[in-house]
Amino acid sequence: MRDLTIGSYRNFWPQLAVALMSLYLLTDMLSGFSIIYLGVDIKASFVYKVPLLMLILGLVAQQNMLKFNILLIFILLIFIGPLYQFYGHARLDFFINDFSTAIKILTPVCVFVLYREWYKSSPEFALASTHKILKYGFIILSINFIIGALGFGKSTYDFGKGETAGSTGMIMAGNELGGAFVVAFTYMLHMCWNHKSKKWYLLLSLFTVFCGVSVSTKTTILASILIVFLVPIVNERHKLYSLTLLKIKIFVPIITLIIIAVILAVEMLQSLGLYDRMVFLYKKAGIFGIILSGRDVMVSQNLDLVFHHSTLFEQLFGQGEALSLKRTVGSAASEVDGVDIFNLYGLFTFLAVFSFYFYTFTKAHSQTVKNINFLSPFVLLASFTLLALSQLSGHIWNSGTAGILIGVMLGALNTKEKGY
Repeated sequence: MRDLTIGSYRNFWPQLAVALMSLYLLTDMLSGFSIIYLGVDIKASFVYKVPLLMLILGLVAQQNMLKFNILLIFILLIFIGPLYQFYGHARLDFFINDFSTAIKILTPVCVFVLYREWYKSSPEFALASTHKILKYGFIILSINFIIGALGFGKSTYDFGKGETAGSTGMIMAGNELGGAFVVAFTYMLHMCWNHKSKKWYLLLSLFTVFCGVSVSTKTTILASILIVFLVPIVNERHKLYSLTLLKIKIFVPIITLIIIAVILAVEMLQSLGLYDRMVFLYKKAGIFGIILSGRDVMVSQNLDLVFHHSTLFEQLFGQGEALSLKRTVGSAASEVDGVDIFNLYGLFTFLAVFSFYFYTFTKAHSQTVKNINFLSPFVLLASFTLLALSQLSGHIWNSGTAGILIGVMLGALNTKEKGY
């Protein structure tokens, strides 16, 4: 599969899949453009990604029928609850939302399985296509962030009367964009640290933070700072948990800056008269409530509905958007991925999804400390960041914007490439 040509029917489909996965973020931008400037949602992203997922499943079947059958079982498992609720309530709008979310959840798993098979049968093609998709993801996202910084696209926050803050560019989903940002930019920082000079790494770090700040969500700002400082740390590999000069050079300035920032923040809040209000919010919601921005309340309310007002069947197989019918106000989503998958698709689906991400995270960690995979430090750091964000801000495990990049990234754990 190293030399793919259009004339080869067998090799054309993998080549097409890679091309489609490389450019899929453009459809997210196209969908955003149509909503923002035309006032019509043309569903370009959905129309693009569903056939792509079918193609990916077909390629998995071509490679390994057993793995394909396992994926089919997972697909059936995730749809049992929503299908049952559709039969009971006949709410097409609920089923469409459940179907769309399920596709987003399934995509990273299916892409990972495909790459696992490709790394077995055609490792050179798999590795080259991994780099291609992640690089294209970085380039497209960079263009999108620059477009947003120039004042085009969707504002992250709209305070009314023309006052806005931040921009997600042409991509509508801010939190989902954060997941794609973590994968693509951590990859590029990793490559730059290993293959370019420290000057280039510094420039890319500044650009990364610029992009994170331009979006202005807590997710992107904190993630941009985190990955910039931790990429060199995870690249110490077998010395990851040893005290080294590099760690001292990095963490001493960080701790100093944090202390200074806290002192300045307190003084600024006091001067603005907001300090007492922040103390009040802390006493009322606690640090956990402030971090989750009220999501802890939604989590508590939705879990109460599942545990005390749902049948055993619904607890095991989920009930999709129909869960919202049991609420007087609010939606079925809590924006905490683990809780939402459990509530919407049931215990079995939650265990399957959690096991997948926990397995890939532990594999990335093992490969990093053993120094047996060049890409594993990048996968480890990005996976850790995404795991944290999935439970703090949500929209990671069910992200249509980040899903393909996450699947390709995790699939790279199957390469035998130790370096260059």
